[in-house]
Amino acid sequence: MIRRVVVCAVGVFLICCTSAWGVNPDQEPVVVGVPTVLSGELAVLGDNIRKTIETYSDRHLRYPISFVYEDARIGSMDGLRAYQVLINQKKVSMLIGGTSSNGSLAGAPLINTSHTVMITPLTGGSNIDQAGPYIFRIGSSDIRNAQQQSERFLESDIRRVALLTEETEYTQDIAQHFRKNYLSHGGAIVYDEDFLPGSITFRPLIAAILSKKPQAIFVGTQTGVAFGLFMKELRQVAPNSSIEVHTNFLAASNSEAFTVAGSAMNGVYYMAPAYDASNPAWTEFLADFRNDHHGDPAIPFHCAGTVDALNLLQAYLDTTKGRFNREDFRAWLLGNVRNYHGLMGTYTFDDSGNADTGFSPAEIHSQ
Repeated sequence: MIRRVVVCAVGVFLICCTSAWGVNPDQEPVVVGVPTVLSGELAVLGDNIRKTIETYSDRHLRYPISFVYEDARIGSMDGLRAYQVLINQKKVSMLIGGTSSNGSLAGAPLINTSHTVMITPLTGGSNIDQAGPYIFRIGSSDIRNAQQQSERFLESDIRRVALLTEETEYTQDIAQHFRKNYLSHGGAIVYDEDFLPGSITFRPLIAAILSKKPQAIFVGTQTGVAFGLFMKELRQVAPNSSIEVHTNFLAASNSEAFTVAGSAMNGVYYMAPAYDASNPAWTEFLADFRNDHHGDPAIPFHCAGTVDALNLLQAYLDTTKGRFNREDFRAWLLGNVRNYHGLMGTYTFDDSGNADTGFSPAEIHSQ
């Protein structure tokens, strides 16, 4: 008799919980796959997204959504493997993609053929803009990074720039669009070279750059760690140089770059991806994040974009009473994310699933 009472009580509890969530207890659960960088020199990215999801899960979920993580590292093969595991083996409902451009492009054919919606809170260039109908990007286009960087130089009357770029999809895309914009508006690129990931010294390149007497140096790196080494050696070779140095935002976010370079990073400029720090919902979530993790997000806009992605998922589930359909979710995103007021600002998904929130000038200070 006691056993029956306990079983009945558990049953009533489960029914009440699912009723409170507004879902049918017999429906399939929503499983979100999270391919991201969980190891290596850009692990700060994956750790930031994981902590964001943990706080959101504990405090903001209205539906029984579960999360499955897979380490995508930063290369194409590791990225593809992560997407294969999540889509083919784990059978996830959708994806929040925290992968490098190399990894995202490698996984794009599988994402699209399986009709698995991926929302990425990261930035992305023209390659991600055109990656397929099931790939949505909340983070800004890196084309805007290139254009705004070029405009900043020109507005400051910087007409002679040295360009040094790591050989990755992400950084090459920025460099390509920077060249086009800067040269077409009268700028001169007095030095233009690439370097391989894993380079262990930049001294010969630094000597060549200094010989060209540029007004500024623009260095694009995949993780920011190579930039830390570049700055360390630049300050050693030319400690009194007044040449402005600019880079992309990952150098400012990755503590490993500061470990390498220390105070040599001070005074470097970059374009920071925009998000709405004045949004009351951001203030509330940031307080929750700090309470849970005893510090701020390492990459705030990634955090804001991840929250927006989960808010959009739950807004869709509100319209379906918790039932998830891949094709219907894609159509809902395209039809309903119009002047959406999110933590990333106010944005609209275009026909290709891309938002365009832009960048803001910023300066690096030692952590």
